[in-house]
Amino acid sequence: MKRKIGSVMAGVCAAGCVMAASPFEGAWCLTSPSGGAVWMHVEMNQGAPSVKAMWEIGGVEPIKQAALEGEVLVMERPHDRWYMTAKGMRRDILGTDTLRATVQGDAMTIELTRALKDGTRLPVQTMRGKRQAPLPPRPDLATLRFAEPIALFDGQSLSGWRLTNPTDNNAWSARDGMLVNTPQLEEGPTAKQFGNIRTDREFEDFRLTLEVRLPKGGNSGIYLRGRYEVQVCDYHGRPPSWGGIGGVYSRIVPLENAARPAGEWQTFDIILADRHITVRLNDRLVIDNHPLEGCTGGALTSDDTLPGPIYFQGDHTSVEYRNIMLYPRIK
Repeated sequence: MKRKIGSVMAGVCAAGCVMAASPFEGAWCLTSPSGGAVWMHVEMNQGAPSVKAMWEIGGVEPIKQAALEGEVLVMERPHDRWYMTAKGMRRDILGTDTLRATVQGDAMTIELTRALKDGTRLPVQTMRGKRQAPLPPRPDLATLRFAEPIALFDGQSLSGWRLTNPTDNNAWSARDGMLVNTPQLEEGPTAKQFGNIRTDREFEDFRLTLEVRLPKGGNSGIYLRGRYEVQVCDYHGRPPSWGGIGGVYSRIVPLENAARPAGEWQTFDIILADRHITVRLNDRLVIDNHPLEGCTGGALTSDDTLPGPIYFQGDHTSVEYRNIMLYPRIK
């Protein structure tokens, strides 16, 4: 005997009900109506969906309101606005987003209805995406080959670099052989927002080496392919965390905290290969060939199959980078 629960077929046997796969199950790479990267993962438990998502910025969080209505996955999440101030990141909740997702093959379409706090309902928007490509096998690091290094920064100018968002304020400059960010952060909801900086060139797999120096309380990030953030922050003497230096933001906790005190130069040696990441911080192995489940907050795109730039986060605090060398992988 079989019975249908929502869009999921359930088989009944002596051991109980065994659920067949739902078309929604798995990871999805999406684009928000504003063009931001969205990553979503759906699991089914006894016919009920469990959903977590990264929505443009921030970490991966559960979507608490999710249910199947026939062949539609209906979700609710806060409509929010994040902005950076002199006292840190701020979040305003502006209303509620209702998402109605449908799947056809490996394509997902979501109709987004936005209700503001004052009762205003905005026109329906459509966002689309695709099922995330399967994760490749773990690469054998001993057999990887890399080409001669490319100096991403000439030490004298911003040639080859540009803001990820050209409308942001630019606090980046070249000084004394360093790529320097000096944002003048303000307080309040109308505070100036400062930009992240990216390479004009885009890359696939590679080894990246560089040095970075942070002030007390400093915070930045190294984005690989413009998609996966290796955290850079003042974190000396604290327990390892995905939010600490050397972690992959909201994804991977380092094996140890190898941070030096603020004001000292710190070295990174990073390998990105087959959607696996290896990180050495100050000559210590802190991430060992670990799979990347999906993009992180601030990603330029959620599509893991695309090449992308190196970019440095510049919307938080001052930071200095130097000796930025990239070795493309030879396949």
